[in-house]
Amino acid sequence: MRTAEVTILDEGQLAERLTDMRVWLDRHQFEPSSFAYFNLNPGMTVWISFKVDAEAEAYVHRFGGSLLVGLGTA
Repeated sequence: MRTAEVTILDEGQLAERLTDMRVWLDRHQFEPSSFAYFNLNPGMTVWISFKVDAEAEAYVHRFGGSLLVGLGTA
């Protein structure tokens, strides 16, 4: 399992970016195992864990995030 992290700093784009992420996940039939978000000032950080490493890597490639080291790597 791998956890991807994406930070969205522009609060004006939060809803649009989260919708884009959900649509992309659905289109690719990826089913994350968990989802968490953390409010920042400004923006938010989103953590999404995937059971399939390649799905986490594709998500990070698409949304410009990073794979977290030591989290979700069981």
